[in-house]
Amino acid sequence: MDLISLLSFNAVTVTVVVILLVLLVSRSLQWPANVPPGPVGYPVVGCMPMFRNGNLLEIFRKLRVQYGDVYSVKIGISLTVVISGVDALKEAFIKHADDFSDRSRASVTGNLFKHRGIGFSSGEYWKHTRTFALSTLRNFGFGRKTLESKVQEEITAYLDVIEEQKGSPYDMKEMTVMAISNIICSITFGNRLDYTNAKFKKITSLFAENFRLNSLGGAAQALPCLRHLPGDMFHLKKLIQNSKDIRDFVIEQIKEHRNSFDEENQRDFIDAFLSQQNKDGEEDTIFEDLNLAVSVINLFVAGTDTTATMIRWAIIYLIHNKDIQDKLRLEIEIVVGTSRLPSLADKSSMPYYEAFITEVFRMGNIAPLSVPHGALKDIHFRGMVIPKGSLIIPNLDSVMTDPDLFEDPDKFDPERFLGEDGQMNGKERNVMAFSLGRRICIGESLARMELFLFLTSLLQRFRFLPENPDKLPSTESILGLVRVSKDYRCRAVKLI
Repeated sequence: MDLISLLSFNAVTVTVVVILLVLLVSRSLQWPANVPPGPVGYPVVGCMPMFRNGNLLEIFRKLRVQYGDVYSVKIGISLTVVISGVDALKEAFIKHADDFSDRSRASVTGNLFKHRGIGFSSGEYWKHTRTFALSTLRNFGFGRKTLESKVQEEITAYLDVIEEQKGSPYDMKEMTVMAISNIICSITFGNRLDYTNAKFKKITSLFAENFRLNSLGGAAQALPCLRHLPGDMFHLKKLIQNSKDIRDFVIEQIKEHRNSFDEENQRDFIDAFLSQQNKDGEEDTIFEDLNLAVSVINLFVAGTDTTATMIRWAIIYLIHNKDIQDKLRLEIEIVVGTSRLPSLADKSSMPYYEAFITEVFRMGNIAPLSVPHGALKDIHFRGMVIPKGSLIIPNLDSVMTDPDLFEDPDKFDPERFLGEDGQMNGKERNVMAFSLGRRICIGESLARMELFLFLTSLLQRFRFLPENPDKLPSTESILGLVRVSKDYRCRAVKLI
């Protein structure tokens, strides 16, 4: 590089650094003096170096000890406010739900989907979309026994694939994701897809990859200018391309539904939405194709990888705790027997199962930081001001691991939720597996149904053993958009 080129390059570099510093200083000067306390951080990058190699949840736990239940962290030119503890969480997201129920405008995928759908929208648009989605899902069996037959149909196909492995070491991850995803397909598209369908396998893999990439792209969301760097250091281009591929798949399904639509024979969620579009005088702006596409994507995100991840955590804890696995199987034998699949009618007679899955919710802790909310205006809370534009994180991990709520929280112990009478003792109400407030997961009732039917059916037919008796599956996790287990193989040995 000659001297002139070198000077030119240095001048550009200095200019970029100056611009970043000006942005940081000007943004910081806009923040009120009484923002929630927190670490000072560095110029431009804020506290980003703190998170480079550390365990995010452990870092947040230490910051809570130092700064209290409500603290702020400067990440780039953005302010992130973390709310911890059961009291502060309920005060913010339930008592002051009007202020704390919006989504951040900074999300990469939110911007890509123009803040549409159930998951990315805010305000009245979100309220109307969520209301329509809930009523429609109920019409198609959400939270009712009418959906049970679809779930059991999927379980039968799923169990057959597991049985084909003949007790050999097997990674159930992909098959479990496809099985759970197929139930969402039945609700949204009107039919399940074959496990060998190449397009179906591709889409489920894209969803799984985006869960991971959403976390890896966090730095670029905090420093927007990083998105324009050459290459794809922060995986944003891959995240965006995957999201476009998923969107195109859903739009293709919408077009097929529109071509075969019959007002008198509505088959699924898409048909119900198209019916509203066709109504004379319908002026509600939520009934647009992009909102439909993004809402379907949100249903897949909320109802697929999370439930499949929970099943994989459950199997890990079953392998680590043979005595618990035996107790669960005994309860199934007493209540259900072996001549039929378990049904929802059995659930009320199986308190040990309920305690087990509640402990899986707590220890699996798959959404420890929920989904970030956003301050669309200045929010006054506990004598502090959360500035407009701040990212707000509900720190659910602070509840799941709270020793004041759950004695010896690092121990897997379903019986902590059972009273002397053998029934649930009420402690399960502090397990915030599906978040809280108005943004509580829309798929909670379906997830609970699936987990009961899948896990009891698996335990009814198989005994779960480690791949290697001398090496149990790891209980360590990988934190992305969802806290997932490390990959593992296990042996499902047929009982009946």
